[in-house]
Amino acid sequence: MKRDGLVWLLPMMMLGASSLPAQESERPASGPGFGGVLAKVEGVARRVGSVLDKPLHPIVGGVGPGGGIGAGLEYSAPTANPWEASARALYTLRQYWRAEAVAGYHGRRAEVETFARGRDMSRLDFYGPGTDSDVDDRTNFRLREWVIGGHGRGRVLPWLAVGGRVEELWPDVDRGRRDSRPSIEQRFQEADAPGLGSQPRFGRYEASFDIHVPPGVGEALYQGTKYRMSYAIYSDRGLDRFSFRRTEVEAQQRFALFGPHRRLTLSGWASTSNPDAGNAVPFYLHRTLGGDSDVRSLNEERIGSDGTQATLRGFRNLRFRDRHLVLLQAEYRVPMWGPVDASVFADAGKVTSRREDLDFSDLKRDFGFGLSLMRGPKTAVRVDVGFGGGEGTRMFFTVGDVLK
Repeated sequence: MKRDGLVWLLPMMMLGASSLPAQESERPASGPGFGGVLAKVEGVARRVGSVLDKPLHPIVGGVGPGGGIGAGLEYSAPTANPWEASARALYTLRQYWRAEAVAGYHGRRAEVETFARGRDMSRLDFYGPGTDSDVDDRTNFRLREWVIGGHGRGRVLPWLAVGGRVEELWPDVDRGRRDSRPSIEQRFQEADAPGLGSQPRFGRYEASFDIHVPPGVGEALYQGTKYRMSYAIYSDRGLDRFSFRRTEVEAQQRFALFGPHRRLTLSGWASTSNPDAGNAVPFYLHRTLGGDSDVRSLNEERIGSDGTQATLRGFRNLRFRDRHLVLLQAEYRVPMWGPVDASVFADAGKVTSRREDLDFSDLKRDFGFGLSLMRGPKTAVRVDVGFGGGEGTRMFFTVGDVLK
């Protein structure tokens, strides 16, 4: 099981229960004695908040899959809203690190950010390409990367936002540092892992469209729709071997079923990456399925399911990777006690090397349940337990946007 994230659970619950914005809608009454418990944790949360509100303050978090929990420092420069600037550095127990600086404008109708980041992840898993990859072929590799760039989004209609991203990326792949498993080059060659032997500098240029139709009034059946479409060009700056183009479509639809604050969420994601003639898509830039972690750029996230970006939760992080993928998810959420919700979910998806095989046959499937700490309709923290993948019971912990 993945247990590293559980170290966060107690402090995140205290912050989630007391220091988040007011609830957007009334939730069921708390159970007996909950008010007293909440009063006690509020005092702790206020003391923690007084430290975190300072320009220079400690942070706790992760760097990438397999890196565990780390600690560091963040400096948030005093600026006039809506301008923001910050720098942070973090080191984990498993010797991952990241350092980044971000500056930007976050207005009501538009946002623009510039950023720079260095990151070192020495234990990333690789099982080989495709959905048929064997768990016994598990290896690991090290990925160091530097990126500079900017991204922005502007709302052109109440329901439509247009965005873009421009980056320069310097990846460096090396032998893995997890002694309990083989390093990637001991089991795989360039044919299975394109880009294993050499990595160029990349330019990335992306355009995106976000559609957000708000929910109906009150407890209407319809509870909102989100769509995202993006098109990206990855340009190999040095070797002329790894240029490719990526198209992605994602959708999320919510319905209220069987009572107040009980909702069904249906979501789907499809991604295709097509190399230029004579080129290949580097394995370390493949999209992946499995677990709740992915290797993405700074401030780059999916819409995800209901309060989580987890994919196939009955499998390990980064379990399946290839040029094309499809993912379908469904989950039903019900309030349990105070701000705690329970969910049941089912996931299905696969990866393929050929776009022609991107259909709904031979999907990997799993199911499970989760517990979420809520603030209004938003998820603060969440624990998921997945079954049915044929690889044992998996446990994942995620932090929602309201605490990031």
